[in-house]
Amino acid sequence: MNTVDNTPVLPSDLLHGLALRPPVAAWDGLRYQGSVPTHARLDQAQTMAGVVAAVQREHFLGVVAVAPVHARQALASLVPVWKDGQAALSARPVSHAPGLQESHESIDTGRYVWRMAGASAGSGTARVAAWCLDGHVSLWLPQCEADVRQMIGRELVALLQCQESALRLFSVPALGSGGVHPLDLMDAAADAALLSHAVGRPVSVACEVGAAGAGSSRELVLRVDAQDSQALEAGTMVQAHEGIASPQPQLLLSDSPWAVRPSMARLLSQPGLTRAAALATVLDAGEVRERKVVASLRHAGVDDLNAAQVFARESHWHEQALGLGHDPLQWRLQHLPEGPVRDLAQQVAERAQVSPQDDIPQDTDGRLLGRGFATAQLQTLDAQGADLHAWSAWVAEVAVHPLTGEIEVTRVVAGHDSRSLHAAQAASTRPEIVQQDPQLLADARRLLGTAPAFDDWTGSVAPATGFDVMAKPGNDLAQHARGDVGPIRQGGLALDGVATLPAAAAIANAIHQATGVRLREVPFRPEQLRLALAGEGAGKSSVAKSGRGWGWLAAGAAGLAGMAAMAWPLKPALPLTDGPDISLYSPQALERGRLVAAAGDCVVCHTAPGGASNAGGLGLETPFGTIYSTNITPDNETGIGRWSYAAFERAMRHGIHQDGRQLYPAFPYTAFAKLSDGDLQALYGYLMSQPAVKAKAPETQLAFPYNLRPAMAGWNLLFHDATPFKADPARSAEWNRGAYLVEGAGHCAACHSPRNALGAEKSGIRYLGGGEAEGWSAPALNQLAGGKLPWSREELYQYLRTGFSARHGVAAGPMAPVIHGLAQLPEADVRAMATYLTELPGQAAQDAQSAPAQAAPVAPLITTVAAPVATPAPEMVRQVNGERIYQNACAVCHEAGSGPTLFGVKPLLALNTNLHAASPDNLLQVILNGIQTPADDALGYMPGFRDSLDDRQIADLIGYLRQRFAPEEKAWPDDTKTIKRLRAQVQAHAP
Repeated sequence: MNTVDNTPVLPSDLLHGLALRPPVAAWDGLRYQGSVPTHARLDQAQTMAGVVAAVQREHFLGVVAVAPVHARQALASLVPVWKDGQAALSARPVSHAPGLQESHESIDTGRYVWRMAGASAGSGTARVAAWCLDGHVSLWLPQCEADVRQMIGRELVALLQCQESALRLFSVPALGSGGVHPLDLMDAAADAALLSHAVGRPVSVACEVGAAGAGSSRELVLRVDAQDSQALEAGTMVQAHEGIASPQPQLLLSDSPWAVRPSMARLLSQPGLTRAAALATVLDAGEVRERKVVASLRHAGVDDLNAAQVFARESHWHEQALGLGHDPLQWRLQHLPEGPVRDLAQQVAERAQVSPQDDIPQDTDGRLLGRGFATAQLQTLDAQGADLHAWSAWVAEVAVHPLTGEIEVTRVVAGHDSRSLHAAQAASTRPEIVQQDPQLLADARRLLGTAPAFDDWTGSVAPATGFDVMAKPGNDLAQHARGDVGPIRQGGLALDGVATLPAAAAIANAIHQATGVRLREVPFRPEQLRLALAGEGAGKSSVAKSGRGWGWLAAGAAGLAGMAAMAWPLKPALPLTDGPDISLYSPQALERGRLVAAAGDCVVCHTAPGGASNAGGLGLETPFGTIYSTNITPDNETGIGRWSYAAFERAMRHGIHQDGRQLYPAFPYTAFAKLSDGDLQALYGYLMSQPAVKAKAPETQLAFPYNLRPAMAGWNLLFHDATPFKADPARSAEWNRGAYLVEGAGHCAACHSPRNALGAEKSGIRYLGGGEAEGWSAPALNQLAGGKLPWSREELYQYLRTGFSARHGVAAGPMAPVIHGLAQLPEADVRAMATYLTELPGQAAQDAQSAPAQAAPVAPLITTVAAPVATPAPEMVRQVNGERIYQNACAVCHEAGSGPTLFGVKPLLALNTNLHAASPDNLLQVILNGIQTPADDALGYMPGFRDSLDDRQIADLIGYLRQRFAPEEKAWPDDTKTIKRLRAQVQAHAP
């Protein structure tokens, strides 16, 4: 294949492609075994506006369109019916969910798990483009490593069954950024190539994170053969050549094919015979035996496969030595083959000053100290196909805090012998050994699995082991095993080389020496270690127990004092200041504050029509009267320019103005109270850094008794909890991040939860159960994964990210500016919100890429009108009149498969959530007002019909729409009162 270094211009007429993923994807190492489509509406998708082609190749389904939004709409219209493959019938989970309830005794003694970093955790996004024409293939990729390009090139040759010489690869930095998993990039490239081959035109495909589908997994699981373990326990030995007792050779079992999976496009389009893309290359790992069971796909590359084998093998060597009463270091050295690998290991041990039975002193502050040793060997091929070898060895020292389970890597001594691979080392007569190298220490610490804080704005699920760290100049330890220097990829380590392969096992062995607890899952979870240590230490410290006996009294007294302070109606004014010195805030802190403000939609409520941003004056309609938002720019007279941080925090957490006035909960301090101190500080700095605008907002004047602001103290006592958000340790970091955003800054419950007679949000089972906002019905969010038109997590993510879901509709009304704010957030944050909302209590957890196994049926595009004798005459007249209005005013944009795309997307009304709602209010709002400010300009605009249709015509229209597109739903009452009320609201707020 030809790799072109110069960057050509991308084709100007790029089309956009999307491929459909099966609900269950699996591979047995040779053939595809997942779900297969038995039916899909290809003809319907083909005729949709903006669609170039709907493509099917065996089980592969995809669409090509002129814009991404049209491609998403067309893909949703396929409505495939899936048939379960062998995977759905015979696959068994290979690991339990990573919860925190397991005890030390429940840890599987023969099972090792390597959890791969999810690309979704990073900020990397990318696109690829392909053009297949006349037997030649051109592929444009974002910048990536040479071995990744080679892997993708080989995959396309197998997929398209072309010659390598017919393939040209181009590197285009503008196509994306780093942080994308190589397999996700390979999937996108294969999709683009197959779709381009079908249409003969250049096609661009976005790199979809975790594109393998619902059946994919980011875990590699290895088990030690049961016979091996039994032999170890019985002391069964064989004699080694030096007369040293040796255990039986290790046999590693895997529940999945131990190879890099092919692309999803090749698995689906060539299901009969689809061999591996690459195999693992670690030496001396015994045998990795494939069980002949169907297993979900593993999102693993060669680097992960190698690392998982070394982790399992070297950890088990340590256990064998302890089980037989030997010193682990001496035991491992004795069983290494003579030659470079043993020499290197001995030199590393000497450099680390480690000797057999060497005990390290315990820390004076109560930490538990331990030291671990591990080795690795790697085989690769040179350009001529000859074998090349490299070796490495590690000594890692750790300190464990027994009360928290926190693990610190305090020292690393590492060496590697890569003289056969690197010309720079070939002239050396000794392997390279370093200690306390900052890069190696940083890489090792990334294996510790420290979960990101719930208020981390760098990405909601920042990977515990997935970072893009550039190799240090001159540090050969971070170089690739094949000699090219580039970014460190999988696992946050240089796993594509040999230098850091032993890191995980060395740390695990050190943890075991320090605590006696064997951690078998990477990244290591401090919570698991804490629980294990707590189980071993049960019954200790009666003093601690007696101390807790009085703790409840102190806590209760503090709580009563807090309640009394909250209930006291008169609050003091806090002193005015000269304002903060903004130069003290770092750019990172100000950016964090900007994101908090975007998540909270501050500018939406604090900006009057035609006014300056955040200058206040917007009238908020409530059941108790109109409340005007205040000026939150740093103006000294009319804004918050002289507010101290203490005053700002009090307003955000307790709803109390700087001058002591009680604020009304139309300002959602009930949600903002959940923000962390760090986020409040950052938000304060950001707001104070914005331009000051002198603008006095109208005074809020409510009728008696709502104008009695001190009464809000009692309201707060009844309904407000000012406690900041606390993460649920039993939930994932992503779920907690989503909960923090939804419950806190996003204040979703302000619109989407019902309220009681005093205006407080209802909680419990009514939380996010649906509410009202600005005359619109805010739908329930607590049952999104169920119902007649269920949302998948991916659909909800797309809706929150773009304002459009082909299966549910377009964001309009008050939701449109919310989408504007969410568009500024990191992708991982929006995914975290979707995860939380689809996994609320009562909803089954979904995979990030999953969709309902079978889509909801689409109503017929042509409705058969019932016979006149069976339909009352007035109803028949309304239906006929409604259909006439629809055909004249609506069909040109909403009728699937007819006419051009005049204003953007063509929302499929049969799948529109508003048409299936219990109330027609939102549908009426859209018909009356249109969509003048779409969440995304690509979605297009919709004209309003309040001046074109009278109340009777609109009533007939919505009756027809309900009967045709949601015939299974109960008909809405034929009542024009609601239409008159909503029309009056529109006129009252018209400029």
